[in-house]
Amino acid sequence: MTLALQALLSSLVNGSVYVIIGIGIVLCYRGSRVVNLAQGETFSLSGLLTGKLFAIGLPLAAASVVGVAAAVVGSLLFERLALRSRLDWNPRRLIIVALGVALLAEGAFDLFLGANTYNFPAMLNGPSVLIGGGAISQQGVLLVAFSVVTTVGLVWFFRSTLLGHAMTACAENPQVSASLGINVARMRQLSFGLAGLIGGISALLLVPLTGVSYDAGLTITLNGFVAAALANMTHPGRVLWAGMGLAIGEGYIGAYWNPLYEVPVVFGLVLLVGVLYLSRGVRFGGAVRA
Repeated sequence: MTLALQALLSSLVNGSVYVIIGIGIVLCYRGSRVVNLAQGETFSLSGLLTGKLFAIGLPLAAASVVGVAAAVVGSLLFERLALRSRLDWNPRRLIIVALGVALLAEGAFDLFLGANTYNFPAMLNGPSVLIGGGAISQQGVLLVAFSVVTTVGLVWFFRSTLLGHAMTACAENPQVSASLGINVARMRQLSFGLAGLIGGISALLLVPLTGVSYDAGLTITLNGFVAAALANMTHPGRVLWAGMGLAIGEGYIGAYWNPLYEVPVVFGLVLLVGVLYLSRGVRFGGAVRA
């Protein structure tokens, strides 16, 4: 029972990372219909810059503000310089653009910030919270709470606010939205800016637990992308369940079987389910069922 509970608590922390990156990807998609595979770089930029500035003597609060601000600015520049003039391209080509920007960002991080792993103190350094026979750090509780609150906030934003409806409308039909007086470019900037803010804040919560290196972005982007894809790229609430479900599956496989099998087994099952779901209306040989 203790092992099961500890695996669950650890998985909730890992799942929070999937959720935070996943809802950032969903946010960009809801605002632009672009699958942003560079979302994880906002986490890396914020974490690396905060860690570097703290290491050279800047107070943690000031370093954190600079790191998060850099993540927001970086996300806005990505939308403005890499995507805005190419939104008429095929979406599959834009995915390659986003992937190319992510790889370029990782190279820049390595060049300017180095290959060292950076870290900085946690916001909450008290004793771990004991639940039954398991334990979770206070920083971990804060990370889980942030992922849940952010998800709930985005669900409310898209369902209940005029701005959220306008953002979705601009992505679905930018021409009609512009004719109605909505500033389409500003809506896209808002979606990418919010995604950058979420990614930047997530670094302040996660880096004290794990550290961050220049190549961390694409790894967590992959996990977040799977959670976002399971949520059909449009439902922040479903990202919460998908991300937590993936992490819990990985956690129990690692605890009761072998940690080396966590990712292959879980992602293999997800791929199998996805293939079966997409091919449910197709007969053998490719013919579509009536």
